[in-house]
Amino acid sequence: MDFSRRNLLVAGGAALAASACAPLRSGSDVEADVIVIGAGLAGLHATSLLEAAGAKVVVLEGSNRIGGRLHTLYDLPGKPDAGGIQIGSNYTRLLDIAGKLGVGLQPGGEFDRSALYYVRGKTVKQADWPTSEVNKLVGPERQVPPAGLASVFARRMPQLANPDAWRTAEGFKIDVPYGAALKAAGASDEAVRLIAANLNGNDINTLSALNAARSAAIYRSAGPNAVLSVISGGSQRLPEAMAAALKSGLRMEQIVTGISEDADGVRVDIGGGRSLRARHVICTIPFAALRGVGVHGPSADALKTAIASLPYTYASFAYLSASEPFWKQDGLPGMVWSDDPMLGRVFVLGDSPAMLKVWLSGRDAVAMDRMAPAAAGAAIIAKLEAARPSARGKLKLERIFSWQKNPMARGVYHHLAAGQAPMLAAAIDATGNRLHFAGEHLAQSTSGMEGALESGERAARIVIGKL
Repeated sequence: MDFSRRNLLVAGGAALAASACAPLRSGSDVEADVIVIGAGLAGLHATSLLEAAGAKVVVLEGSNRIGGRLHTLYDLPGKPDAGGIQIGSNYTRLLDIAGKLGVGLQPGGEFDRSALYYVRGKTVKQADWPTSEVNKLVGPERQVPPAGLASVFARRMPQLANPDAWRTAEGFKIDVPYGAALKAAGASDEAVRLIAANLNGNDINTLSALNAARSAAIYRSAGPNAVLSVISGGSQRLPEAMAAALKSGLRMEQIVTGISEDADGVRVDIGGGRSLRARHVICTIPFAALRGVGVHGPSADALKTAIASLPYTYASFAYLSASEPFWKQDGLPGMVWSDDPMLGRVFVLGDSPAMLKVWLSGRDAVAMDRMAPAAAGAAIIAKLEAARPSARGKLKLERIFSWQKNPMARGVYHHLAAGQAPMLAAAIDATGNRLHFAGEHLAQSTSGMEGALESGERAARIVIGKL
């Protein structure tokens, strides 16, 4: 059945009318029709749809802010984002919601097409890369700059027919270690090493090649004229607007310590010995964080393996302010790409104020997390000054930010480990009895912000049909 938003609300209204919003049992301790755990995109969207269908909803958020992994650092110069940023033109749900709530978008989110390279401790301009002494690539690979290697080999590897194909036998065939898939596609050891240096994952030997193929299929689905945009004023403005439009009670700083499902409903335990009960619960806690919560009942049992094993990408960022935009004065690209474990990728966030973001992932992110912030900042600045002499004496650490140290996230986003596609596909298809799950990790056809909305919508549809 094609569940457009209009069909969803009509179907939900019919379901509720049929049950006449069935009164709770006399003496019951049930507080709401639905408790939604998490005030990120998935939870807020699900709540909006449930409200429109007439359900009584309570939203529990563990932190002191709205947004989940949309996190704008309002107190830093330029208000940079630490979470989701890029909005594709195929993000239909997000664009629709932003338009209805009056949340402005603007062009942005594109990465630099060129970069200044700092490889093996040497600075290399992109034009000089093919003949550089630090270029240890083999044969035709030598013509490809490090940041472009993954894209070149992706074209030599099997591709998915569409974004849904990852959940089929077609996708399962390429659910193999990414490093091995690159070697099978002809990549040299040095090419694999450079791709691994700035991987959107934790380990090139455990990351699934299907992860990259799925991302490429979603990107292609936007069509040849795809454009990227960002939310004006910071990504967190969207979930804040979504929360402000709700009628439901939104309770902040409610740390969930346990979830127990039975035949009649679900009990949610909260820090301090309190508990709430509802006929249904939609839990949007990332699985990496959910592992620290006691979850019991048949619906959770069906997802037991996914909850216990789905990996989340480690990502740590250093935000640096600059006394002046030196990247506009030295004639070099703004972006720096490095194989150095303390540098990773360096992005220019803006010229006024002059701000940079250093992105470390995987093991490099975890290693930086073990350092004191001031020491990590000093080491990063020293590396950047070595890579780019025009930066000397002009940088200041504003903040170190780690997603894996956040107990409510434990990573920036999920990824597939090799061999996990059938398991995650089954978890997505599980409908739940009284306890339901949502989040970007349970998206079928999309990813990121749009994936969170997709999964929240699907969970709301299921619950509406059961009320």
